Formats: sequence, structure tokens, C-alpha cells
Amino acid sequence: MSPLGRSRGTGPGTTAAQRSSLNVEGAYQHILNDLFAFIGTAIAALIVVLTGFAPSNAIATLVVVALMTKAGYGLLRESGRIFLEAAPADVDPNELGDMLVGELAVVEVHDLHVWQITSGQSALSAHILVEPGGDCHAVSRDLEELLRHNYSITHTTLQVDHAPVPVLQAAQPGNRDLLPTEDAEHCEEPHGPVHRDEPHKH
Repeated sequence: MSPLGRSRGTGPGTTAAQRSSLNVEGAYQHILNDLFAFIGTAIAALIVVLTGFAPSNAIATLVVVALMTKAGYGLLRESGRIFLEAAPADVDPNELGDMLVGELAVVEVHDLHVWQITSGQSALSAHILVEPGGDCHAVSRDLEELLRHNYSITHTTLQVDHAPVPVLQAAQPGNRDLLPTEDAEHCEEPHGPVHRDEPHKH
């Protein structure tokens, strides 16, 4: 698989164009709602003058209130994600873990955490295990480039290690059997799902 994987069409340019900053978005929504209020008031006044239908002013007010409520809910939802350090709305951590473990030489991904640290900026940390003999530094560079290109995640902390290899128990007098065993788990209690490579994938 290419180090860049599949493209999601995101990047620093599109992030800026989408008014990702909550401060900018809040100011934009404030101006937009003021514009709606002005237009609604003008239309309601025109209706009252031409038809004498007085409730039109109240109807216009309710419409503007509904628009303000919708905008406020969106801002509160995004600020809540930052406050709670939740995953960005457009990132599925499980899908992201499966994509990382699908890269060349990667055999396991665990302790994967992705969270939104501020408007338009996300951070990620993960423990990556590569196949014995794999180039940890090259894998780290490829994964960082993939995260930057596909998810616009540039704040990453990747702990990249070699996966444990099978070993044989030393034969001692009196041992009844000699069994192949695996090294102890690299992390005794991984946090969250563990993404493993399918056997013989590469």
C-alpha cells in the first residue's frame, strides 16, 4: 500500500476555507444572524404596511431565533469536542487504526488516541509494532505523512517498536515438554481496541 493510502481531499488549505476557527466561525454566524434579522424585519415591516398583517413581525422574530439557536448549537458542539478532547467529527478512530495497521511492515496498532486540541487542529498518539527487522524510522515517517495527507493531523506522537518474536523455552532436566512461546505482551493493558495485521498480508 502507498504510504499516502487513500486521499480524503483534506488539507491545510481546505481547513482554512471551511472557517475551522471557532472564533472566526462565531463572528461569521453573528454577522449572518444580524443580516437575517435585518432582512426579516424589513420584510415584516413591508407586509404590515401593505396588508396590515401585524403578526408578521412576530413570525419573522421566531425565524431569526430558530436560526440563532441552530448556529449556537453548532458552536457549542464543536467547543464541547475540544473541552472533552473528543475525536474530530470527521475521524473514525477504528477506521483510522485499521488504515494504519494496513501499512507496509506494521503488524499491530494499540493505545491509539486521537483528539481535537483546538479549532481545526487534531492530535494523535499511538503505539506501533512493526515486523521483526522492519525499519522503525521509515515506518514512523510514512505513517506521519499518511496522517498529514489523509487526515490533516500534524501533531503526532508515535512510539514505534519491533514486535516480539517467538522463542523456545530452554530445556531443563525434568521438563516434561518443550513448547514454543510468545514473548510477553508489549503492553500489559493496551487502552482501547488493538488493531492487528492479517497473517501473511505482506
